[in-house]
Amino acid sequence: MATRNIRFIPREQSEEDRASISAPISFLGGESDPAGTAHHYLAQVLQIDRERIVSFGLDEEPMPTAKMANVQASTLTESSVVRFAQTVSAIPIFGSHIVVEVGPNNELVGVDADVANVEGTSPVAKLDGLDAAAKLAAWLGVDPTRVVSAEPPALVFFADEADRWHLAWLLTEIPIAPTDFRKSTPPHKGHSGSPRQRHPLLDYLVDAHDGELLFYYSRTPGARKPAQPVAIPVKCRGLDAQARAREFFGLAVSGGFELYDPLQRTRTYDFGGRDTAVDADVPEAAVRNPSADFGPHHAAAVSAHINVARVLDFLRSVLKRNGVDDEGMEVVSIVNCVDSGSETPPQWGNAVWWQNKMWYGQQPTAKGELLSYAVYLDVIGHELFHGVIEHTCGLIYKNQAGALNESFADIFGIIIANWYEAGPDSDVGLWNWEFLAGLGENGGPVRDLRDPTRTGDPDHMRTFLRTHEDEGGVHTNSNIHNKAAYNVLTATQAGARVFSPRDVAILYYMCLMRLPQAATFKKTLSVLLDVTAMVYSGDASDCERKVAAVRDAYSQVGIVITDA
Repeated sequence: MATRNIRFIPREQSEEDRASISAPISFLGGESDPAGTAHHYLAQVLQIDRERIVSFGLDEEPMPTAKMANVQASTLTESSVVRFAQTVSAIPIFGSHIVVEVGPNNELVGVDADVANVEGTSPVAKLDGLDAAAKLAAWLGVDPTRVVSAEPPALVFFADEADRWHLAWLLTEIPIAPTDFRKSTPPHKGHSGSPRQRHPLLDYLVDAHDGELLFYYSRTPGARKPAQPVAIPVKCRGLDAQARAREFFGLAVSGGFELYDPLQRTRTYDFGGRDTAVDADVPEAAVRNPSADFGPHHAAAVSAHINVARVLDFLRSVLKRNGVDDEGMEVVSIVNCVDSGSETPPQWGNAVWWQNKMWYGQQPTAKGELLSYAVYLDVIGHELFHGVIEHTCGLIYKNQAGALNESFADIFGIIIANWYEAGPDSDVGLWNWEFLAGLGENGGPVRDLRDPTRTGDPDHMRTFLRTHEDEGGVHTNSNIHNKAAYNVLTATQAGARVFSPRDVAILYYMCLMRLPQAATFKKTLSVLLDVTAMVYSGDASDCERKVAAVRDAYSQVGIVITDA
């Protein structure tokens, strides 16, 4: 095995092990220092694990070195999730997963760590970073000067699918894809192609000993935080793209009003039918109108402005998260875009998060009128949640981790859409489980969480698709996890729902914050069971009932862990 799992949750430990874990003296009764406290607890848990290994007569392993990566403070749980990166010989373990959660009173909530043993793999590179870039350029068939990493190439230890360790150079955000990459990542059902596919960014891992290409994956859309403006919101109104009267916040500017909401930090532009394949420069000013009544003249922009604000409102009010990056970043929307690289204007059947902005196309209705993708709240929730994933656990966009990336975006896209369309905490029996309803084959949905087989997708691990296309089937295999989440949302016992939609949203968000970068379906279930047990630990019988419901929901799709 390339790694061993160390899991320490105080409520599940023996009295002896619990007694051996003590809070750091310097923090008792003082100010909270989640990072320092977490490191203190981690050292103690690792020591307990080391002593247990030795006592079982196994070979003693050296204590792993862990360097703090980041701290995610959660208003929702009043706890802090501290991530560490394991290093060996000062070289990071790629995708290493060491999470320590510290409560509001500096108490240990839990530790979940996958500790690597790279014994036998030389930490001395035979190739330098420039050599690795040259090897990659040769493999890509391009001039070496074109292979420029966003950050200087860095050495990491990487475990391949056969659990063999390699010393590798990591080259990040390379704007060149293999020749077969676009063929293997076609537009997924219900969407046209997009500039995000035409301008891919990939990370590559090149063996530092022999120059072999070990692994590559595309970067998921990230998010950056612009400067914070100070402004007073103004109540505005107008018709959306479905001719519904809406109220929203704008900003008073010289000569009228602008689609900028200072409260939610959303800004909306109109591309005016311009082509992203030719010009992707954002217009100079956001959509403006002489009066606070925008009427029917900016319908697509009004839809985008309102729906992005809804997603951000859900993040703040339900998940207690300060926007996509949890730091209040501004979200920019651009409507009325076309993309001649994938579809004949004025049609463009897509809405994408690209260049840290939302871009919206439009498709004809049955009446032949163009309808903006800005009306689809599930799509906007899905796309913005990719940004949330980037700023929590950063799931790698390939294989099962990539399928989970898509699935979490689907799950929250559906929850958010129903939250506003069916009502907050409404009975899920009234929900619409279709993603992009009406835009799939024969007028069906693109995906259906209740019945993935409607769209030809798997709903059980026995039909898991093994493929090199679509980053390892991320848009296909995601439906297995989607179905498991549907089972959780609709679970009943004694004729009553086990969870409210708010409960499920919180559980999945807490799970996401604690997942490793290269998570699998089984690892996700394990973490979800842990957070469920933690949330409901105040009532033993209710906790047991809810944990059993989650386990059963995943068992129905063939995701089972024997050590749960």
